[in-house]
Amino acid sequence: MSSVNPDHEHAVRMATAANAAGDNTWFERLYADARAGAGPEVPWRREQPNARLVRTVDSPGTGRALVVGCGYGHDAGYLAALGYAVTAFDLSATAVAAAAETYAGVEFAAASVLTPPAEWRRAFDLVFEAYTIQVLRAANRAAATAAIADFVAPGGRLVVTGFAARPDDPAPRIAQPLTRAEIDAFATGGLVQDGVELLAPDADALPDRWHWLAGFHRPLSIED
Repeated sequence: MSSVNPDHEHAVRMATAANAAGDNTWFERLYADARAGAGPEVPWRREQPNARLVRTVDSPGTGRALVVGCGYGHDAGYLAALGYAVTAFDLSATAVAAAAETYAGVEFAAASVLTPPAEWRRAFDLVFEAYTIQVLRAANRAAATAAIADFVAPGGRLVVTGFAARPDDPAPRIAQPLTRAEIDAFATGGLVQDGVELLAPDADALPDRWHWLAGFHRPLSIED
């Protein structure tokens, strides 16, 4: 019996063509087709928050939180339930609309990490990034990394997770796993790295995928 996931293969074909053309709008087409019943399901859809977010942020909190590349919003809903005032965004307006129907207490926005609203700069006490950087290519990866780091307010923290690059990785198709240097690159613009873990595959991830889990913080300035 074949183990190929047809939904994933459909997304791979879309991503391959879009990356060759330098086009990131394929995400919106994928979500819109799935919502309309005109195409396969979004292959990474899940109905629970990211296990590495739950592991890292597991107690009630206050302040503003931002979820990058929120998809269907389950991570945002989790943080809102903990007490955070949550903003979450995704490139796909269709994904954002679906998330808003599920989590009424979250402020959702359709936006690009490459051109975020100016008012988000250093505005959030907690920022969560999962899997956004790894689907970008070339210079967009560094630009998005710097933008995400700049969301963190003085005294705030950033949690990053994503697939880890390994020597035996197959050629990238949708996600191009992150190297340790790319994880370390989030320590920019005054952000300080608190620690990095390399986590073995688990039930929440693809069976052959290792993950990075990294934390960063922005120190309070003297004026603060």
